Amino acid sequence: MMRLSCLSLSYQNQFRAGKMDLPAFIRTARALDLDGVDLHMQHLKSFDRIYLRQLRRLCLDNGMSIPSFPVSTEFGLYPDRINAEIEKCRVAMETGLFLGAPLVRVFVGSTPPGGNPQDAFARGVDALRRCAEIGADIGMVVALQNHSGLTSTGDDMLRFHQAVNHPNFSLVLDTGHFTGRQGPNGPKQEGHTGEHYYRSLAQVAPLAPFVRVKLYQVDEQGREQFIDYHRVFDILRGVHYNGY
Repeated sequence: MMRLSCLSLSYQNQFRAGKMDLPAFIRTARALDLDGVDLHMQHLKSFDRIYLRQLRRLCLDNGMSIPSFPVSTEFGLYPDRINAEIEKCRVAMETGLFLGAPLVRVFVGSTPPGGNPQDAFARGVDALRRCAEIGADIGMVVALQNHSGLTSTGDDMLRFHQAVNHPNFSLVLDTGHFTGRQGPNGPKQEGHTGEHYYRSLAQVAPLAPFVRVKLYQVDEQGREQFIDYHRVFDILRGVHYNGY
């Protein structure tokens, strides 16, 4: 059964304006009859256990699961920051586990301007494997989400999956960030069409315990203009996807 969660970043403008915090976001998700909430680490006001227990109890009282815990990591651009990014991931894993999330969502990032993509890939593989090893000890799965850069195609994602080669490592499918999709906010690669985009979705779907859905332009009937979600859901049903 597919279930619907909402990421707190969907309300980032309200968070920035001080008009929403995580308790209000959890209550909003309940009012929308959603099944879960993804609480992005940047929206936590602290890592204090009393505060985290309050969030966990609020989710319970509102019938909300926490299917994943996202943290923004960058392992490609800045070689000198790798250890700090891995430490950020460790904190996210411990925090997410305390809140009840089964996996942490991470990003590998991009090649530095003028840098060597193979070097950036190798750094990313090593960092992801180290995170997966830490997560194995903690009890939290580490899942790489495609988000342009080094993960612009399904082939890129499968390459990372094969190279990291750790049982505690998985992939998250993001419908917004593969080449070939028309519309804004996605990687562009010459010659790539919509068929490349849907092929990437089909490549990653069998391995994904979580799917991140993006909407860019919705018509009066509620249909996304740049993504054929009937086709996306056919891909997910075709692999018997059972998750958020």
